[in-house]
Amino acid sequence: MAWSGHRMIDPSEIETRFSVEDGMAYMASIFEEPSEESRQKMELVVQIMEDLPPREADFIDLYYFRRLKQTDIAQIFGVSQPTVCYRLQRAAARIQFLLQMPTVDEEELEQDLRELLPDEQDVEIMLLMRDTTCQSEVAKRLGVSQGLVRHRFIRSLNRMRDLDPDTYGRYIDLFEFISANLNILREVQRPAWDAKVTHLID
Repeated sequence: MAWSGHRMIDPSEIETRFSVEDGMAYMASIFEEPSEESRQKMELVVQIMEDLPPREADFIDLYYFRRLKQTDIAQIFGVSQPTVCYRLQRAAARIQFLLQMPTVDEEELEQDLRELLPDEQDVEIMLLMRDTTCQSEVAKRLGVSQGLVRHRFIRSLNRMRDLDPDTYGRYIDLFEFISANLNILREVQRPAWDAKVTHLID
């Protein structure tokens, strides 16, 4: 079955193709059954892939959509198969994170953050962490270190925790959720692989 130009993996292949790790099992469940819920999740995954760090999107595309084996992906990227498995688990974790992230009105969020946070850089960090979910990407865009991004993000969140939860609870929930997942909000670099992959997916 094709969804948005992508093919659904045959359920009979799931057992041999997917890890039993939590993140991978979660992703596999999206592809297993052609239910309406699965279709909706699939559409969301396709949209979310546009916001993933490039290599994570590559791995998800090649493994889940183009149905390459982990050993083939390892050959393309010049890494080991266990590395491919690990990166797929991280990518699946990020997708699960994005699917579960609390939603807020973006314009209201920006306006309220500017009232709450006196430093413009703090406002930019919070907005970019919400938009990109990737602290290395935020650091790159602002020309600062990841350590500074993380420090200022946590400091701003602590400031929010002292506010009235009835008024600002939705923002506290959003950034608490991001804070709890900072370990997956990292980016890895994408090498050139298009030429290498062509003969494997044709």
